[in-house]
Amino acid sequence: MLVLVDADNTLWDTDGVFAQAQLSLLSSVENALRKGGPSAGQLEYVRSFDQALAEQHHLGLRYPPRLLIDALAFGLQGSPQQDAVRRAWNDGLQSGLDRETVSQIERAFFDKIAVYPSLLNGVPEGLLDLASSGATTVVLTEGSRKRVMRTIEHHRLGKFIDRVFEAPKTVRMFERVKHLARDGQSIYMIGDQLTRDIRPANEAGLKTIYVPGAFQPKWEAEAGTVATFEAATFDAAVSLLLQSEGGTRSPQLASGKPGYLRVQNRT
Repeated sequence: MLVLVDADNTLWDTDGVFAQAQLSLLSSVENALRKGGPSAGQLEYVRSFDQALAEQHHLGLRYPPRLLIDALAFGLQGSPQQDAVRRAWNDGLQSGLDRETVSQIERAFFDKIAVYPSLLNGVPEGLLDLASSGATTVVLTEGSRKRVMRTIEHHRLGKFIDRVFEAPKTVRMFERVKHLARDGQSIYMIGDQLTRDIRPANEAGLKTIYVPGAFQPKWEAEAGTVATFEAATFDAAVSLLLQSEGGTRSPQLASGKPGYLRVQNRT
């Protein structure tokens, strides 16, 4: 069995790292402008600007953070969100922040997202189960392979993972990775994003297991994509996978909680 696994927010909590960095970024912009933002819901406030920028940028959520800094600056000074985002793109120099301040805030943001994220629930157990079953486990990332390798080494997961690939998750990429499988070998994709992980893998003919992350961009809710299985945690996803392959492991977790939310048939 060949099992392809997304890295960020499937194996480890990248979202938690970004949440703290985004809150710190908002606080820095507020302090620089001496203007306060919302007293509650600060993370939702930042992420509303974040998603508005990502929807327009060709890099998606990996757009340059300085755009978010300028957009928040315009927003804190009274510009409606869409206008603030437009002005950050076209007129950032007028945001009220000098470029050195923007650079300092951006550098601090990069420092904060460089920390090692914590493993998500069930990841060590799930990877151990895959290794014990004889599966080949390949981690896929659209980010930096070096960063993913460092995180794997930091958490001592290397003995469970056979390969790490860095590439855009397209149908073509999944079709190419399928050639790693031996004749007759089942291929699965486990990921947290319907649009980036599940949809292209579905279209390439893979079986897919969706493990929803804590943060779901609004376009995920609109994706209309259905995975083969859906699981609450990584080890529950592996239990479903092994059960599908006729393994003996039960989808009941050691904690006694159900190992899956639902099983869905693909057409």
